[in-house]
Amino acid sequence: MSAAPSRRAVLGLLGAGLAMPALGQGAWPTRPIRIIVPSVTGGFDNYARLTTPRLTELLGQPVVIENRPGANGNIGMQEVQRAAPDGHTILFAAVGSLSINVSVYRGMPLNPVDDLAAVACPVTSPMVWVANPETGPKTLAELVERARAAPGKLDYALPSAGTINHLIAEGFKLRHGLDIPAVPYRGTPPAQLDVVAGRVPVMVDSLGAGWGHISAGRLRPLALTSRERSPRAPEIPTAIELGLDQTDYVAWYAYMAPKATPPGIIARLNAALNQVALEDAYRDRLREMGAGTQAMTPGAQLDFMQAERKKWGDIARAANVEVV
Repeated sequence: MSAAPSRRAVLGLLGAGLAMPALGQGAWPTRPIRIIVPSVTGGFDNYARLTTPRLTELLGQPVVIENRPGANGNIGMQEVQRAAPDGHTILFAAVGSLSINVSVYRGMPLNPVDDLAAVACPVTSPMVWVANPETGPKTLAELVERARAAPGKLDYALPSAGTINHLIAEGFKLRHGLDIPAVPYRGTPPAQLDVVAGRVPVMVDSLGAGWGHISAGRLRPLALTSRERSPRAPEIPTAIELGLDQTDYVAWYAYMAPKATPPGIIARLNAALNQVALEDAYRDRLREMGAGTQAMTPGAQLDFMQAERKKWGDIARAANVEVV
């Protein structure tokens, strides 16, 4: 199952209507809109921060970002779950929180698909295997060769357990029968720095998060995990084209609302967010960051999230990944 929505699903957003002139009318919004991001400042919240000026213009009320990190997104998701379903508090979260946590967390406090309402899924980012330029493998094929030649000796940096980075690496290990131990870290920056320093040879990173190190030559990109090459870095091959994988693994970021939010408000939020996502200024800025944009209806987003949950759940169960 591809991690990207079908072209039909993307184009189907028009069913929700991009009737932007109507967005400034009616009883909503009546006060500032809070976007809860369940991560620390300076991470994927930047994707949401880029939208706030235009959303403020389109919706006629200030749109503000509030960071609520903790438990791989569960804390922020619960805050939105408990918020009044009036369209003034929404969530912007990543694939890990929305489609992976339910498969890796013991005692998961909520089910995002069942306990929240889909709004829009406008941002995607390819993931990439990266290595230390001096001590790491020069290609993804060399990574496989080195791991097979010395089981348990080549390890990888893991930013956080139960994340997309974790499951991509574990899925790759299962596919090729590799013994590559994980070295856990508290977040992406320290994991990146140890790969840059050569203390750990490789890691799976998002292209956007790793681009600064990649463009400066501090990290060597081995292969993207997406089906297609990235316009931001067309020289990086994909694991699929190299014949080393068959599945499209892409990070994505979506907006959700409290479950009982009225459909009319969901439709208006969807229209506003999709309009921003399709504007050249936003698309160009995300491309500079190594990410891409898309647009889909809330219904298509819900189907997509359920398919993603199955895909990541299959990997988590096969690799016995569990976060206590």
